[in-house]
Amino acid sequence: MNLTENFTLNELVYSATAEKNKIDNRPSVQVIANLKSLCENVLQPLRNALGCPIVITSGFRCAVLNKKVGGQSNSQHLMGQAADLVVPQKNLKDVFNYIKSHLNYDQLLYEYSKTDKWIHVSFRNDGHNRKQAIDNYKV
Repeated sequence: MNLTENFTLNELVYSATAEKNKIDNRPSVQVIANLKSLCENVLQPLRNALGCPIVITSGFRCAVLNKKVGGQSNSQHLMGQAADLVVPQKNLKDVFNYIKSHLNYDQLLYEYSKTDKWIHVSFRNDGHNRKQAIDNYKV
């Protein structure tokens, strides 16, 4: 199921961890609506601006999956309002700064661990987007 021109429901709910651990990560109708809104308002406009693919590393996570991956108990991933992403063809700091300056979002984090870096971005379709941006958020 396409959520927008370049994003599918499958890529926003896929998880290797869920597959490996036989976790049912199927979203509800409301979660699908939230994912569609995230794609329409943030991910697709970003894809259009960058002109290259965006890789979703984590989208919707059911409660069991969220706990398994060490997610926060109030994570917006649980509601389908957030995605973690990388853009292999672009400098990730430039992508972070583009989102911060040009797109509507709730929370924008430039996250990193010992081995990886990625962008976490969320969007609320209720209009209460905080525009909270945090650079260098260590996980």
